[in-house]
Amino acid sequence: MSLPRSSSRAARWARFQPPQRPDGHVDRPRVQGLIDSTVTRERVTVVTAPSGYGKTSAVSAWAAVHRDQVAWLTLSAFDADPHRLDTGIVQALQSLARSGNTDFAEILAVDAVSDDPGDTLETLSDALDGAQRPVYLVIDDAHRAREALAEGLLGALIDTGPDPLRIVVVGTSYVELALARWALTHRRSSIHADELAFDMNEIVGMLAGVQTDLTPERIFEETRGWPIAIQVVQLTGVSPLSRDGHDDELMRDYIREHVLGGLPPELARFVLHTCICRDLTVEIAAALSDADDVERLLHECVAMGLFLDRFDTDEGAVYRWHAKFARHCNEILELSQPEKREQLHRAAARFFEPTDPLTAVYHWIDAADFDAALSTIHKHWVGIVVGTESAMLERVCLSLPEPYAQDPTVLLVRACAQDIAGAQDVARLLLASAQSRAAEGDEDPSFELSLPRAQLFLLDDRAEAARACAVVQAQLQSADKGSIQDHAALLYLLGWTEMRHRNNPERTAQLLSAAAQEADAVGDDVLQRRALSHLAFVLAWTGDLKQAEDVLADLGERVDDDGPWHSYAGGGASTAAGLIAYFSDDLPRASQALSQVLKGGSGKRTFAGVARMILAWTAAASKDPQLRRRAGIELHALPTQEAQGVSWNAFRHASLAALAESAGQRDRALSIAARYAETDDLPLLSVVLAGIVRRSGDPLTALQMLRRLVRYQTISYIQVATLITGAMVQRRRDNLELTHSLCEQALEIAERQNVRRPLCDGDLEMRQLLTEHLAWGTRYEDFVAVCLRPHESNSPLEMLSEREKAVFDQLRTTRTMAEIAQALAVSINTVKTHQRAIYRKLGVASRREALRLLS
Repeated sequence: MSLPRSSSRAARWARFQPPQRPDGHVDRPRVQGLIDSTVTRERVTVVTAPSGYGKTSAVSAWAAVHRDQVAWLTLSAFDADPHRLDTGIVQALQSLARSGNTDFAEILAVDAVSDDPGDTLETLSDALDGAQRPVYLVIDDAHRAREALAEGLLGALIDTGPDPLRIVVVGTSYVELALARWALTHRRSSIHADELAFDMNEIVGMLAGVQTDLTPERIFEETRGWPIAIQVVQLTGVSPLSRDGHDDELMRDYIREHVLGGLPPELARFVLHTCICRDLTVEIAAALSDADDVERLLHECVAMGLFLDRFDTDEGAVYRWHAKFARHCNEILELSQPEKREQLHRAAARFFEPTDPLTAVYHWIDAADFDAALSTIHKHWVGIVVGTESAMLERVCLSLPEPYAQDPTVLLVRACAQDIAGAQDVARLLLASAQSRAAEGDEDPSFELSLPRAQLFLLDDRAEAARACAVVQAQLQSADKGSIQDHAALLYLLGWTEMRHRNNPERTAQLLSAAAQEADAVGDDVLQRRALSHLAFVLAWTGDLKQAEDVLADLGERVDDDGPWHSYAGGGASTAAGLIAYFSDDLPRASQALSQVLKGGSGKRTFAGVARMILAWTAAASKDPQLRRRAGIELHALPTQEAQGVSWNAFRHASLAALAESAGQRDRALSIAARYAETDDLPLLSVVLAGIVRRSGDPLTALQMLRRLVRYQTISYIQVATLITGAMVQRRRDNLELTHSLCEQALEIAERQNVRRPLCDGDLEMRQLLTEHLAWGTRYEDFVAVCLRPHESNSPLEMLSEREKAVFDQLRTTRTMAEIAQALAVSINTVKTHQRAIYRKLGVASRREALRLLS
């Protein structure tokens, strides 16, 4: 039975919701008042106690009073990854902001996947500066974060977070150890087990309506107010048989005999069987139970207060067993029905495998079925590694017993996970070990299937990677599609590899587009966003700037990645935006978008490296000394050798050439450009370097460089650069008819895709060519007029208002005053008023003088 898309999403988003208060919930004003006073007094409140003390129940009851101010995050074992924890914190705060509370709307502007906790802390502080009321961030099950608890963003928020943000950290005693520095210096900020325990008055209230011969005094004496013991007394009316209530074996027996034993057999069996999954949906419960109406049984468990919390999400209800109760039920099942327990874990594994294979692997291991666990890894590892859980998959692989841990495909999986984590040397060692073990053993079809897929991650040589791509594509097209479980992930992996190696731009865009569509169809939001992000970059790189902007518009404010892939290959959308802005000659917007990539912590071997190169070109074009210095410093972070098919040294050289030319060091720039005069596979670099050569007064050599890009002649900015450079060559030959024909062809493409940079790069000869073409006659007068607008910050044009600049752009054309008024949708008198203001500010007396001044 496959997990419906809504169930998968519901389980994921339940972590941002506090549990519902069950029917019959007994308010504890003393505990709620204690939490309230502590949170009011302290920026950080630490609620710690062993399992069974009702920490989550107490805090969620308090949170219900402040519902429109509470951001809730329940951690899982995956949150031991600091970056995932940081992302979860921001997403929890943004979930509160999206709930309709306009007080916190500015939180939505915070980058959820930034790798810089300091930057996120700063932007969060700015967003909360104007908050009229406190924002409460609850981190539940915080002990699951382990060492990550005191690191990253949470550590920064605890140390120096904004005052309107109050943090409540809930977990076992490990939490207090992890946050020892805070706890020791803020002793009144901690709430412990003895304060969460029931007092005599609360026990009396809890037992109201319960049929029992036990007195409150006896219950208090035997349980010492331990909440889980009080709750089972409330359920059963029977003494817990332990003087302090903390004996695990006695509590397990008590649950078996008095809690489960007091339930109707159908309900008791349902509880025992479904407790092997702590998180449940109706579909999961149905896969584990032979009951006819699982939805009714789940409702009964919640209504009875039977240690089951309900979370309502937009995608449906999610249920969660209390950890201690679930553990005891699992122990009871293992002791009484070990074969049934293994059978249930197998059922859970089969249920989760289509949509959550990593969880399926955990269940196979719990069932001691390591062959099935290995089979699931073999089938689904690409989807897991391409997703957000590569680090967890490697931990699972390491936990496998021998000989499974040394299986060649398992070693390949670990190599890819290490590569994503940034440990490239370890990844290569694991790859070599995998190949060696495979060579020593018998023929292994799984290894043969997985090796080319792993090579897409691990190979740097473009030719070898191209061969691996061809093999994987053949696998996708084979008649036996049963072995390919994660089709969207494989499509994405192929597209990502093709993008890096620049083999076939059109095919790359097709692969990424198909991956995004398939990821959307199966509800994989993360992969869909990442595929769209990379698609936007590929479209921008291939010169389809308009379509790239459409893809970015579809992405909207959604981050393009999270998890380990953000530092590995995140930032594609912002890099695309920067490249689009650069070629559109919107240099401030380019600088802003590219800076966002670097600030967000994208891996330097992927988009951050590309962003540094384009930032250098942007800085050179802007002639801003401060931006040029910064861009020069950023180049030190570029990789020093080719990696994953990317020629990083060439990227560095092209960046240095642009900066050198901008600084007046033309000879140095030309010497760098000469190294790449024969290059035919670096289209972006060749356009920039050919521009340097053209501006040095050698358009013929520049044209020869551009014509070598045979494979990329359909790319818009290459077409524009080639045609306009050809026009310049013909102009020098006095072939005016061909000159203006080439100009018009270049402008047609440039206007369609808004490619302005090759036409307005500050070259005097280019400005003369475009000015002459305006006089000759063109369909693109407005476009040319904007291209002729100077960039320099000290240009006289900067004295004009935006409306006056628009009028001045029109004055560059051959239009009459009436035609200008019509083009701007204003009256002739308005145009004349602006014209007089322009002449006055520029100190000229005529249209000709104004144009000569800014020619």
